[in-house]
Parts: sequence; C-alpha cells; structure tokens
Amino acid sequence: MENKYTEINLEGFQVVSGEMFAHLPRKSEPTCTIFPTAISFSKSAVELLNGCEHIRIEINPKTHGLLVVPVNSKDRDGVRWIKSVKAVNPKKIECSTFTKQLYETWGWEDELRYRTSGKLVTADNKLMMFFDFSNAEVWKKSEVGGHR
Repeated sequence: MENKYTEINLEGFQVVSGEMFAHLPRKSEPTCTIFPTAISFSKSAVELLNGCEHIRIEINPKTHGLLVVPVNSKDRDGVRWIKSVKAVNPKKIECSTFTKQLYETWGWEDELRYRTSGKLVTADNKLMMFFDFSNAEVWKKSEVGGHR
C-alpha cells in the first residue's frame, strides 16, 4: 500500500504555548457579558454565589470593575438573576437604561459586546463576585465567539 502523505522534517519547529491564544471563557468559569441592552451571567457565576435569587450590581467607573453582591428580595436595588429557584439557571437581564449609561461611562462602542471572567471576593465578611472589564473580550453581534 502506497503512503499518501509527504514526510517532513520537524527540525526548527517550536511549540506555541496555548496561553498565547485568546479563548472564550470556559463553561466552568464564572462570566459576565454586557450587551447594549442587557447583562447576563454564566451558570457557574450563579452556582458560585450559592444560587442566590437576587443580586445587587455595583460598578467602579474608574477601574471598569463590576461587583455582584447577593441580596435578599427586599433589597430595593436587588435584581432577580435566575429563572427559577428549582433549576438554578441565569437569565438575561434586560436593562437598556443601565447599559447605555455604562457604555457611555466606560467609553464603549454601541455595536460591541463585552465579556470577562469573574472571581469570588469578600468584603465586610460578605461573599461577592468581581468582574474586571478593563481588559474584556470584545466582539460584534454578528461575530459569534469572534474577537476584536
């Protein structure tokens, strides 16, 4: 049987580290995505905050930081971020007034979406999730999973 492939010499080739390639956040990572009219969180983010029903969102205009603080349903600034208590799944939160102001404050382009990974943090003995949007993944609506 004849070999259909051309044999090459591997001398001089170097492995390119996987860390050098931008990647979409893994499903296991907590992520936050900000759209021009909405904000959403990954299931992992909800699970890491113990499936709480309501959150309060705080932003730092200077550092592009977004903080998610678990609150109870009576908190006047609280927002429901899950679809159901039985199945802890995040929901897309429509909030065009907030996102319009955020895009303006952070100098973002209206036609782009922004996503970043989060991490658990504590302040005043309270567990929260912090998202740093200063170096967020950016893409246009038509570019599913694309990068800018």
